[in-house]
Amino acid sequence: MAEEQKQSKAAFFTRKAANAGVKLPLYTPAGEKTEHWVRILGVDSDIFRATDSEVRRTLMKAAALEGDKALTQKTIDDARLDCLAVLVADWSFPEPCTPESVREFLIEAPQIADAIDKAATKRALFTSGELSASPPTLSTSSAST
Repeated sequence: MAEEQKQSKAAFFTRKAANAGVKLPLYTPAGEKTEHWVRILGVDSDIFRATDSEVRRTLMKAAALEGDKALTQKTIDDARLDCLAVLVADWSFPEPCTPESVREFLIEAPQIADAIDKAATKRALFTSGELSASPPTLSTSSAST
């Protein structure tokens, strides 16, 4: 009975797989597949949860001290970018995958930032159990098919 309960609880686990991440293939804005990819972590990863909590605390503190004027669109966009940047654990580009280089990339390629945001929240991609024989295909294409 206890073993059955353990197995049934494990079906809900996402943290370990979210910390390991998944490869997200990168497409050009025209929808052409490239050889490039980013390995992203899930929103249940330790680093994302810590960063998200810190960003929220910072925004709430700023709002409490300075009022609504502290919550400009730029401040909110920067906070979102901070959270998205920590989701990128590795990439295929020759440059080192640093927080600064990731932020710069996501600023200049907002379609990639959007794709990372969407994929990182799809917990089915980060389950420890196998959902199907073939893993979900991720796409960063902004072109319609």
